[in-house]
Order: sequence, then C-alpha cells, then structure tokens
Amino acid sequence: MWRYTLYLCCCLFVGAVISATSPSHPILVITDTYKNKGAESAFNIANTYFDEFAGTPDFDALFGQICFEINKIDEAVFALERAVSENPTDYKSFYFLALSYAKQKNLNQSEKVLNTLLTLPIPANLRSNIRETLQLVKNKRQSLESNINQRISLFFGHDSNVNSGSLDDRVVVSGVEILLDEQSLETSDGFARASYDFTGNWKRNQYDAWRLDFNLAQQSHQNLSQYNRSQGNIRFGYLHTRSPYRVSLQGIASFLALDEANYQQEIGMTSNVQRQISNQWAFDVNSKVSFVNNVQNENLDSKVYELLFGVTYLKSNLIAKLTALYGKQDAELEIAEHFGRDYTGIALFTSYNVSQTHTFLINGQYRNIEHHKAHPFFLIMRDETLKSVSLEWRYKLTSKWFLQTRYSFYDKTSTLPIYEFDRNELYLGASYDF
Repeated sequence: MWRYTLYLCCCLFVGAVISATSPSHPILVITDTYKNKGAESAFNIANTYFDEFAGTPDFDALFGQICFEINKIDEAVFALERAVSENPTDYKSFYFLALSYAKQKNLNQSEKVLNTLLTLPIPANLRSNIRETLQLVKNKRQSLESNINQRISLFFGHDSNVNSGSLDDRVVVSGVEILLDEQSLETSDGFARASYDFTGNWKRNQYDAWRLDFNLAQQSHQNLSQYNRSQGNIRFGYLHTRSPYRVSLQGIASFLALDEANYQQEIGMTSNVQRQISNQWAFDVNSKVSFVNNVQNENLDSKVYELLFGVTYLKSNLIAKLTALYGKQDAELEIAEHFGRDYTGIALFTSYNVSQTHTFLINGQYRNIEHHKAHPFFLIMRDETLKSVSLEWRYKLTSKWFLQTRYSFYDKTSTLPIYEFDRNELYLGASYDF
C-alpha cells in the first residue's frame, strides 16, 4: 500500500514541477510575449495577472521593466521598488529603478540607487556603464538645481506713433498731462532699445522649484527725448510640476520711468494652473491681482484683476496658443472712476520652427474695453476696441548669438475720436545668451 502512496506523491510532485516550468505558466507567457510581440502586448497580459502575482519578486521585476519600456514610469517605480525590496541582489531591477527615477526627474533618488548598485557583485562591463550613467545623473541634477540663463539684447527701430498705445493714452512730462491730439497722433521717431533678461530656476526636488524672472529695458528716442523710458519687471515664486499638472504662484513688481522721472509702479500676485491633456494638447488657467501706483497722477491709481483661459497645441516644430481674457481695472479715487474699465479679449500666438536656425512667430490680439463712467470733459461713455498683430523672425547665428526682426501694427477705435490711433513699429537687432 505504501508503494502506491509513494508513487502517487511522486506523480503529483512531478506534475507540479512540470506545471510550474511549462510555457503555460503566466511569467513564462509574459516573458515569451515580451520577447516576441513587444512590451505593449506583454503589458496587457501582465495586467490580467497583476492582482494574483503582484508582490512576488519575479513578476514585479518583469512588470517594472515592461512598464519602463512603454513609459508608464510611476507603475515601473512601484513594481521595481517591490522587486529590489524582496531581492536586494537583483542588480537588473536596481538599474531599471535608477533609470525610472531619472525619468521622473527624481535625480537624488536615482543617484542613490546607482551608488547602491555599485556595491553589488555585478559584471565589470556593467559596472563601467553604471559609473557613466551615474556621472550623467549627477551633471543633470546639478544643472537642474541651479539653472540660470541670461540675455542681452540691442534693437534699432522706428515707431510711427510714439505717444500711443501705452500709458493709458496720455503721458505726464514735467508734471503736465498731455492728452492725445491730432498732432500727437502723427508723432513718429526712431529709437534704440537695450534690454537685459535673467531667468533662474532652483530645484528643491523632482517636483518643486523656486523661479526668478527679471527684465530691465531702456528705450531712447532719436529726437523726442521726452518720451525716453526705462522699464523693469521682476517675478519670483514657486513652481510645482507633477504630471499631468503644472502649478505656479508668483509675486510680481514693475516700474516705469518716463523722461528720467519715476512714472508708475505695479505690485501684485499671479497664479497659473496647467494640465497636460495629451502629448500635444494642454489647458491652463491664469489669474492676476495687482495694484498700480501712478506717481505723477494719482487719478490713475488703480486695482487690476485678470483671468485668462488658454489652450496650447504642441508639435515637434510648432507651438500654437489661443487665450481668452477677462480683466477689470478699478480706479482708487472716486473722482477718477471714468478711468476705471472692464476689458475682454482673445489672443492667438504661434511659433513655427522652419529649421534649426529659422523661427517665425505670429501674435494677434483683439480687445474690447468699456469704461465705468462717462468722461468728465466730453460727457460721453468711452468704449474702445484695440486690434494688434505682430510678425517676428528669429535667426540663430550660433548657440549664443541671435538676430531678430519684428513688425507690429496697432489699430484702436473709440467713441471719443481723440483717442483713436494707428501705429506701426519695426525694429531689427541682436541678442546674446549666456
């Protein structure tokens, strides 16, 4: 009797071994599909066995490698973390885990895993590759932690209507307010514009960063020196990026000096939330709250509120963005309520790379402006529309030097004809990045 029992046990054991090593075993089926049909097909099969086999080292190692290949990086990280936890000598899973961390831009963790991998008994040729990968990760981490770009630009151009389109349709020179009139509508002049731009990005980790943007520009006119102006803008804030979202919050400050005298300052906050819908489409919402202080005319002091909705299309050589805008600018003083206004608008921006050296940009905008109260002098409500379009060409001379030319056209209509104008601006210049 015992012989039959022993025979039966041997048959069951052999059957179990054959079952575990036969091609029908899920891990072998997934491996065979991965080799012969690719990662996508293997992932579909592995997903059906996930609840049953997740947590076992062999399955997690294979599943993590497949997810890495099809760019499901978060899933790859979770699986590979489990695999190396259960099998601390699995150097292949360690390597794919380091690469997955790097794709997440979690470079500190990637560097840590690569250093751990070097302590394991691994082949000499793989050790050499790991050292090279580690150096690349270190360099990338250092560049991300402190990424600073600067640009100096110089442009020469001609403006057909120097005293239009800015400063709320008037300027204050030596304490005297000058309104637009027929003569000022024809005030044209040549100009030279020099500017300095600074962009700094300091990574705290793979998701968070501090960002600083600074711009300073000086525009000098050929004959009408009273319209010379200096402008400065600074933005500093926090940036959080975790796919598919990108969120930023920034404080802003700017100043404008006219004819070497302090003219106007603005201070406030902006926020932006962007969601990546697909590889080519993104949607974002921007908001702004600020206070404008006009040094030479307190009637122009105001509070500004803006809300923008944008849709962006991205391709290898094309960027196109459509934006809708609603804004409100409330006068601070009750006697100046006629300067307060609401405005809505729509804008389209496109950038097309013809080649590695040539880029064309088109920017168009339509804005409707409705003032809050009737003008105290003309005794009618002031409503306006502003249309503008600009065409720009950029040529990359070297990795640091660029040529740039731009033509802009503005057309403003108003219920008060004295505020209507056409304006053409053309300039050509160069910039240097460092």
